[in-house]
Amino acid sequence: MAKTHSVKRGMPSLDDVAEQAGVSKSTVSRILNNRLGNGFSVKEEVRQRVIEVARKMNYRPNLIAKSLTMHSTQMIHIFGGSHALSDLGNIYQTVVNNIAQVVDAVSDGYDVTVDMSRHAPDESEMPAWRIDGAIILAQCTRPTMQEIVQMGIPYVIVNGRCPQEGCSVTPDDIGGTRLAVEHLIELGHTRIAYSGPLPPYSTQTSAQPPIRVAHDDCGLEADVLVSHSSLQDRYAAYVETMERCGLEPIVSAHDKTGSAEAYLKRKVFERGVTAILAYGHMGGLHLLQAAHTLGVSVPEQLSLICFCDEYANRVMSPGLTFIDLNAAAMGRIAAELLLEQIRNSGAGSRHIVLPEKLVIRKTTAHPNGASVTARSGRERSY
Repeated sequence: MAKTHSVKRGMPSLDDVAEQAGVSKSTVSRILNNRLGNGFSVKEEVRQRVIEVARKMNYRPNLIAKSLTMHSTQMIHIFGGSHALSDLGNIYQTVVNNIAQVVDAVSDGYDVTVDMSRHAPDESEMPAWRIDGAIILAQCTRPTMQEIVQMGIPYVIVNGRCPQEGCSVTPDDIGGTRLAVEHLIELGHTRIAYSGPLPPYSTQTSAQPPIRVAHDDCGLEADVLVSHSSLQDRYAAYVETMERCGLEPIVSAHDKTGSAEAYLKRKVFERGVTAILAYGHMGGLHLLQAAHTLGVSVPEQLSLICFCDEYANRVMSPGLTFIDLNAAAMGRIAAELLLEQIRNSGAGSRHIVLPEKLVIRKTTAHPNGASVTARSGRERSY
């Protein structure tokens, strides 16, 4: 029969539950971890009593202790939260939401944890408890990647470079950039500028330290990962598309100001730019605000496109024409890939590149001011 005397204050332990339920610690462990069988059984009345005592005591298992004794912890860990989730409305918030939705929908009982701590480049980001799988947002530190590989932990990298033997899901930034530039050219623009952090940056592997660019060095964006492939891919695809169409790329190494107004004065007033492709949604938003301040009408005098997540675009007015990075699909596919890797150790590596989409809203028009808002919301995939 269960005892009724109180336990000490603080987090109840397995010993506390066993004492209250009147059974051994090993019996409590087997019941709560559903490890009956193999010659061990208990009466249903005992099982229910243990479960009820644990519930009333608000008992929670010690993850570290559990990971030492069980083959599977049912824990999926997301790395990179500090650098990926720090900016309002960026794509990784949508990615993480969709990862959690997929994991929650399966019957395997997995829990998802997200690391939001900042780590030094030479520091491991591994949690204290064992994990069954890992999802890496863009990149992690080199020691972390080495530990994941050495321990044989299944992993998927989202929107970042990945070792050949791993799994990854990335957007096609090159194709998306071509879509944006070609859309502006089709409207009749010939003076098209690119606003964003300029290469060269190291883009060797996902295990590079997640160093960020300071505000003054990243144009109109808040801050970015200096080693991320999108910096090189978007810039290079912009230059390639402009030159292929016989147009002059309008970028300059000194475009490092945090002032969107100064940028527009140089590009629009001094160089006759009629359209701008912004690296990210924060840069696009800064440009919209600066255009309003300077009396530059969007899209009548200036067309604007940015790379963005649809969720972030909803809060902008007017609605920005943008390149949709397919963040929701990245999250869903990353979770599905990881679960497949966990269930089947022989699943093998996979590298999936998702097409980006052009979503036309209210910030692009012909350079003579003819509006294209009648086509607002039209999507085009490269």
